[in-house]
This record gives sequence, C-alpha cells and structure tokens, in this order.
Amino acid sequence: MFVDLSPPASMEPRLGAPALSRVALARLLSLQLPMALAMYAGFQGLQQILIPVQVEALDPQRKIVNLALITTLCSVTAVLGLLTGGAASDATRSRWGRRAPWLVAMGAASAILLVALGAQTRLAAIVALCAALWFTMNFFQAVVLAIVPDRVPARQRGLASWAFGFAGPLGALLGVNLCALVSQKVGYASLAAILAAAAAAFVIFAREDARAAPGAREPLGPAASRRAPWRAARLLFHSFSSRDFSLAFSSRALVFLAQYMIGGYLLYALQDYVGADHLPGGNPEIAAGILNTIRTLAGIGALVIAGWFAHRLGRRKPLIGVYAIGMAAAMLAPALSATWAGMVAYAALGGVSMGIYMSVDFAIMSLVLPNQNAVGRDIAVLAVAGAAPQFLAPALGGAAIRLAGYQEMFVLAAIVTLIAGALAFFIKGVR
Repeated sequence: MFVDLSPPASMEPRLGAPALSRVALARLLSLQLPMALAMYAGFQGLQQILIPVQVEALDPQRKIVNLALITTLCSVTAVLGLLTGGAASDATRSRWGRRAPWLVAMGAASAILLVALGAQTRLAAIVALCAALWFTMNFFQAVVLAIVPDRVPARQRGLASWAFGFAGPLGALLGVNLCALVSQKVGYASLAAILAAAAAAFVIFAREDARAAPGAREPLGPAASRRAPWRAARLLFHSFSSRDFSLAFSSRALVFLAQYMIGGYLLYALQDYVGADHLPGGNPEIAAGILNTIRTLAGIGALVIAGWFAHRLGRRKPLIGVYAIGMAAAMLAPALSATWAGMVAYAALGGVSMGIYMSVDFAIMSLVLPNQNAVGRDIAVLAVAGAAPQFLAPALGGAAIRLAGYQEMFVLAAIVTLIAGALAFFIKGVR
C-alpha cells in the first residue's frame, strides 16, 4: 500500500503531467520501483561480486590493475550512456511514446550482455562487454529517471523520490546477496532475467500515452533535426543557464564528491588509521562489511521517517540542511576519534543522514528541470552529477591523505558536505 507523501497542491506548482489518482500513481510506482530495484541490483551485484571474482580467477596477480582498467573504462561509458539515453529518449516520437521503446531496447541489450559476460574467460572480452554493458544500463537508467517528470506532477513527486530512495539499498541487498549465493553463470543470468522481466512488466502494464507526454508533438527546438552534431551536443549544457538547475547540479556533485572521497579509502582508513588490531576480529574486510550493514540499515530507517516529515512539512530544503549538518558531524567523528567507535558513529550517523538526503533527492532533481520537452536530457545531466565526482574524488582524497593524513581527509569531506548543503538553500524553485 502506498501512502501519499506529496505536499498539498498549494505548496508547489504543477509541472508537466496532469494529476494522477492515488490508484494510478500507486500502479505506476509499483511497477517502476521493481524496475529501478532490478537496475540497482545489477549494478551492485556486478561491481561487488561477479566482476571482481571473474577478474581474479583470470589472473590473481594482476587483479587490482585489471579491475581498475575495467572500472575506469566503465565510468566513461556510464556517463556517455546517461547523457545519450536522456537526449535520445527526449527526441523519440513513436506510437509507443518516447521512453517505452528505449526501455525495451536497452533492457534487452543489457540482458544479452549480462548473459554473454557470464561465459567469458578472456580479459579483453570481459573489458569490452563490461564497457558496453555500463553504456546500455546507464542509458536505461536515464530513461527510467525521466518517467517521473513525464508522468507525475510536481506535487506528487515526494512519493516518487521516497520510492526511488528505497530502490538503491534494497537493490544492493538483492544483487549482492543473490550473486554471492550462486555460481557465476547463474548470477549473470539471474540479473539478466530480473531486469528483463521488470522492464517488460512496466512497459506492458504501465503503458505510456504517446499523445499525453509533455512535448510529444513538438520538436526539441527550432530546426532541431538540422543541427550540426556539435551544436546538438551543446544542448546538453543549455539548462545550466537556469540558476536553480546549476545550483542543484553543483550541490549534488559536491554531496557525492564527499561520499566518494571517504568511500574509496575506507578500507585503508580502517587498516592504517584505526589499525587492524582495534577492529572486530582484527580483520579490516569484516569491519568494512559491518560498517556497510550499519549504514544501510540506518539509511533505510531514516528514509521512512524523513519521507513522512517531508510530507508533513511540505518542504524539502530543511531536510537537506539536516542532511548536511548530520553528515558533516558523521565525517568528523573518526577525525576526532581514530577508533572503532568513531567509525561506527560515522557509519550510523552517516547512514541516517544519507537516508534523509535520498528521501528528497529525486524530488528536487525533478523540480529544477527548466525544459519540459527535454526532461530526459536534463535529468540525465543531474544524474551525471552523482557519477562524475568518482573521477575527481580518488585524487582529492588521496592528495589529502598523502599531504596531511586520514584525519584531514575526513575534515575536508565534512567541509565539502556543508558547502553542498548551503548551495541547495539558494534553489528558489524548491521549498
């Protein structure tokens, strides 16, 4: 059963889609949530279990170098997939709508690539297929994200943000645990089947009305079809002329920059900063798993409560402020106390803070889109704000550790988090 977590109609303007009945909204989100969950299960099952194990089996001595190569290449194709998926689905005009054809095409392509990956025993083939898979799955992700701005009005997007907040941690639990319990080929095939089934169910039972989609009968802009490729590419940056969009992008990028700075060096911080002798079982890997579990459970609990508060308050920016202060405090805990207790405080308070953030993140993204005819393109750009920092974060975090130490890395991440929260308060179109 879905609870209406959106603020009253008077609180926010109606954008894009007409209002949905509770039944229609429940049907849409109950079909979209499994699709998002299947997508995140695929990402996490691949990243944390299947690909690392497959790479290690090929060459245990070079597993770190080979995995780094795959990760770097996949990061590039992920960004390209997000941007291409948003723009291509915006430009699509068909009897099935703008998004449905791409959900089918990219869902099928991803499923085929997953099955093919499970049968590979050569590094070159794994690298090529992983890069292609990260492109198709992120293309798919961009289309999934565009569905809510297309079909849900602004005042009803609180529930959509709440639902999407659950998809990430639940998808990670499903993907990681499933892939850890079965063989390599079965793991890949299972992820493929789950993704294909969820996408098919959504396309069939939550059909897109091609005539009702915002801008369905309109081109993307004057003489759009005659634009030179470089001019079309320039449209990706057009929405940065909107002050709210630029602020939302910058705030989101800094949120994830701070997260990646610590996340990439968490295991090393446990080993070198806290010390293996002071960890449960004297094992940094076990300690990292415990922290991840604490963070995930705390995040899910906070997500439920924060979603209810967002509804009661009819506001989202105050929750961003709570997130920024809470997350900065979490990051300062190990900086002030280089102990296991300090790391547990970081995981617990950080999980609560991230749950608060995820309860409003997607709603804010959907409310700053300046062009209703290009929501796929623009929301994909905002999604890139959460992916692109992974290129800079390792260098920034590593530099802080080398020049000063782990303590200073935690402090720097806390400062970045507070700046991210401050930027969000200047967004005028979100209460």
